[in-house]
This record gives sequence, structure tokens and C-alpha cells, in this order.
Amino acid sequence: MLFLILAGSSYLVVNTFFAQQQESAPSTAKKSTSKKTSSKPKLETTTVSTSNTQQSSESEPQLDATALTASADQVYYGVHYFNQDKDISSNNSAPTISASVIKVFIMEYAFTQADLTEMLEGKAINDWIISMIQQSDNDAANILITHFGMEQLNESFQTQGYQDTRLERLMLDNEARNQGKENYTSLNDCMFFLKKLYQQQGDYPYSTMLNIMEGQTLRTKIPSKLSEDILVANKTGELDNIENDIGLVLTEKNPFAIVVLSQNYQNVEEIRGAIGDFTLAATKMY
Repeated sequence: MLFLILAGSSYLVVNTFFAQQQESAPSTAKKSTSKKTSSKPKLETTTVSTSNTQQSSESEPQLDATALTASADQVYYGVHYFNQDKDISSNNSAPTISASVIKVFIMEYAFTQADLTEMLEGKAINDWIISMIQQSDNDAANILITHFGMEQLNESFQTQGYQDTRLERLMLDNEARNQGKENYTSLNDCMFFLKKLYQQQGDYPYSTMLNIMEGQTLRTKIPSKLSEDILVANKTGELDNIENDIGLVLTEKNPFAIVVLSQNYQNVEEIRGAIGDFTLAATKMY
């Protein structure tokens, strides 16, 4: 009888021990699960950070280019604000038909490589440059291209860092155009030139080049919607399916460079008006 009592007591002790072990096992599992879920707050913090970044970018000033891009099949545009060192761009720079915009690169070559007092057909090179820029005189451009040499000009464009700018024909050479030859530049090349022009405006020759561009007589695009007290130095370019304009808008508080190159526009007045409106809107940023 004593043996049976001792055996029963031992059985109860063993069962109690194993029961305690089984109860402690789920507790350990819960702690392990708790450790895994403790990483979630880190993911939520990252999400919040991303959301804050989006809110910050959305608070940046926005320049609406909808009307501009709707006015032609291909539009390349860019605005650079010098005081803020900020860019607003279509980010689609590519070689595109330059029309008369390429004349600013010819001007830069002349001012950096040529004797401006040299006479060509009864006029100094300097005088041909002024006509080429301010009246977009194609004869003046052709005289200078022929004098300097097309290949020499193209080599200089590459040396200056204008990767997409190239002359393949004289101005208004329709025979060459029918053979597929064109003159090209790009959004990036034009913006590079304008930044250089602005940043070196206090030094010759860029000071003189800027003065010449300020005398531009063709004001149907970039300057068209601006008040007369805003100084603009621009150069237009146009063909039967091209409307381009590039320039510096020298507002007193917030000067900027602007480039608009367009191809295959629907209506000439519409695209010119859109360029003017886009420029006006750009003056109201920042």
C-alpha cells in the first residue's frame, strides 16, 4: 500500500512538471512573434519619409507647359533660373532642326576666332554679325559661313562643347534641304550657350554678344507677352514647320535663360502665342 501511494505521488509530480513546460512553450513563441513584428515601425518610418519627400517636391513651383506642348508634335523646352540655380525642362534634348537659332553659334565663333574688322563684300565682319542676329539676315549668315568654312565652324562647335550643333547647308538652300541636309542644334546646346552668355556677360566678347542680342528686332515669341521694361536678349528661328526661340529674360529680380524648340506645329499664331505665354508664366516663378 505504501508503495502504491509513493508511485502515485511521483506520477503527479512528473505530470505537473511537463504541464508547466508545455505552458511555457507558447509564451516563448509569443515573444519570438513580438520580436518579428517590432520591425514594422521601421517600415512605417520609411513610408512617412517618402511621403514627406513627395510633399516637398510638390511644394516646388510648377510651370505649366501644357499649352506649349499641345501646340506642336515635338517641343523641347527649358528654363534656367540663375539666382536659384534651378531648372525646369522637358528633359528630352535631342538634335533638332535649328533654323536661324544656329546663328548665335556662328556669332560666337566669329567673336572668338576672327578679326571683326576684316572687310567682306564692303562691310566689316562685325557689321555682318549684327545684321545676322538682329534682323536674322540670311545673306549675312551665308557670307560668314562661306568665309569661315562650314567644316571649320562644325569643328569649333564640337570643341566648344556643342555636341548636337552642326551646319550642313547654307541658309535657304532648298536644293540641299531636298537632299536631306539640315542645320541642327539641341535644347542642351542652346541652354549651354545661354548660361555661358549670362555668366560671362561682364567680359568681352560675351558682353558685346549680349548687347547685340538685346537689339533683336524680331519679338514675336519670347518677348511677345512681356512688358517693355523687361530686357530680353533672344534669337529666333523659323522655317515652314519650325518655330524656335532662345534667349535671356533679364528681369531685375529673377533673370533666367529660356529655350523653346518646336517642330510640326499646328498653327503658327498658336505656337508663337504659347511660347509668349510660357515665357510670361516663367517670369512669375519663385
